[in-house]
Order: sequence, then C-alpha cells, then structure tokens
Amino acid sequence: MSMNNPDEIRKLAHQRLKEAHILFENKMCDGAFYLAGYSVEMTLKAKICERIGIPNLYDESDKNVNSIKGVGEIRKFLKTHDLFTLLIFSGFKNQFDEAKAKDINLAKANSLLFNSWNEKARYKPCGHIRESDVEKLITSLLNKEEIITWIEKN
Repeated sequence: MSMNNPDEIRKLAHQRLKEAHILFENKMCDGAFYLAGYSVEMTLKAKICERIGIPNLYDESDKNVNSIKGVGEIRKFLKTHDLFTLLIFSGFKNQFDEAKAKDINLAKANSLLFNSWNEKARYKPCGHIRESDVEKLITSLLNKEEIITWIEKN
C-alpha cells in the first residue's frame, strides 16, 4: 500500500493499528507501542494533507504537486514524527486541548501518546514500556470514540 493521498495514509494508519493490536496480543509490547503511536502520526498527516488542499503531498513523483511553489518546504516540515508539531500543523492544537479537558478518555490517550511516544521508540530495548501502558494505549486507540476517530471527524 502506498501513501500518496489522505485515504491511503488513513488506511495504512488503520492497518498499523491492527498490527499493533496483534503484537500486543502476542506480548510484543514494544513493537505494539511504536506502531500504535505511528498510526496516530499517519492519521495527523492525512488530515494535514486534506487541510492544506494538497492530496498527493507525499507522492514526490507527482509533477503537478511538485510544481506548486513551496511544496518542497512543506514536505520537509511534515517529515517530522513529532506528534505535537503535527497537531499544530493540523490546526487541531487548541480544539484538541479543549476536547481533552472535557473528555477523560481523550485526556488519557493524550497523556500516553504525547508524553511517552516518539519515533525513537523503535530503537529502545525490549521491555522499555510497561505492558499496562501499552494495553491502555491500544485499547484507547481501538475505541471508536478516541483520538484517531476524533482526528478523522474534525
């Protein structure tokens, strides 16, 4: 599966979340944790593509997109894995802060993701993350009322 437009990015994000769940069920918590966070990262990136109106932003072979002035700079900024930065680029930061203040489950997902996850998790030794934390994260992400669904709906 490629990552050339928001729908493909979203499908891949959901696939990575399913894979995270399978890893967790098989006691492979570190990989599950990484993929769960990565699924949120991709969901934010899909939303950014939609919001800035460049559906094929990640398709670097698309000549039409490449001809847009400044698209190379946008791509550089969006190669980040930092969830806070992506939340800001998505335009959701203030809205998300308000929503998590009203919803304890969204606040819990926020705490696990934004305080514990980063792309360097894939390089950490096995056992660096507690199984109970991974279970909370996977459960919250699979819940249709949580952060991935929230991003997609807003």
